[in-house]
Amino acid sequence: MIITTSSAQTCGKRKVVSYLIVSGSEAKEGYWPWHAALFHNDARSSVYKCGGTILDQNTVLTAAHCLMTSHGIIARERLVVQVGRYRLRAASDHAQEREAFQLIFHPEYNRNSIQHDIALIKLATDIMYTDYVQPICLWNRGEDQHSIVGSLGTVVGFGFDENDNPTDTLREARLPVVSAITCIESNREVFGTQLTSNMFCAGNRDGVSACNGDSGGGMFFNYDGTWYIRGLVSFTKPREDAHICDTKEYTVFTDVAKYLKWIEQHMRGAVGQQNVAGNYNNLKIGLVPMSTCGVNPYEDREEISKPVLLGYPWIIHTAGRLRFEHYDGLCSS
Repeated sequence: MIITTSSAQTCGKRKVVSYLIVSGSEAKEGYWPWHAALFHNDARSSVYKCGGTILDQNTVLTAAHCLMTSHGIIARERLVVQVGRYRLRAASDHAQEREAFQLIFHPEYNRNSIQHDIALIKLATDIMYTDYVQPICLWNRGEDQHSIVGSLGTVVGFGFDENDNPTDTLREARLPVVSAITCIESNREVFGTQLTSNMFCAGNRDGVSACNGDSGGGMFFNYDGTWYIRGLVSFTKPREDAHICDTKEYTVFTDVAKYLKWIEQHMRGAVGQQNVAGNYNNLKIGLVPMSTCGVNPYEDREEISKPVLLGYPWIIHTAGRLRFEHYDGLCSS
């Protein structure tokens, strides 16, 4: 396994060499190293919820609705991000798990609407780049949606398969982008009232589509060997007989190109972001996420009510390490 530092890092590049898939939709391990899996924790289990995409060592991009529960915004201590994962219910030497430090919603997102369905997760500690964990490149080819109509983008995720069962293995699907007119005319009742210029549609309406559990994951395009993210899985029409995606309908994506300025202002090194390295002679301090250090999320609680292990999260317990992994099923997006 090769570990790289952020100073030498490039985005959108696969580090694992494998044979191309001839048929089928099962992804190859290491082929999508920027994909992240989001879990919602409760008292007893960790439940897979959505996908996400690595932008830098402490920023993950996802759909805003993936950070919601029936009671509102999920508490950040209940959100877990895993990267480098190829199997959902099996342990992996390549996987890394991180807690959330901050949830950043687009300022115009409203939980009662599907517009501006985009959010960022700032991680409590940096992820480590390896052959199986890499960042994606942000789209850099303009906002014009006509330029991608007819192009094939790739969607990956742990969503429902063709048998309406949650998949244990990361899967991929190549979907063509269609024009807004084509999308609306396919189902005016659904898309005619919901589709905006900040979204685009893709799919074949042939049973291959993004589905429940794929929300928040990216749609990626390859140009000259480098992968870029252009869309986030947002919504589609459910089937009449169940609250499960209708794979005979188009899938709607949040258009990442329309939100680049907002995204970039929250990434590491952006203007307004704290950059400690420039203030110290020892540049190694730049490896430490100083913008998140020394923060206790439970400082407003009485001492007796603070968690035993996380009441003072900078304390290291050296007696041993426990690792718990619970996968009790998937929730629909």
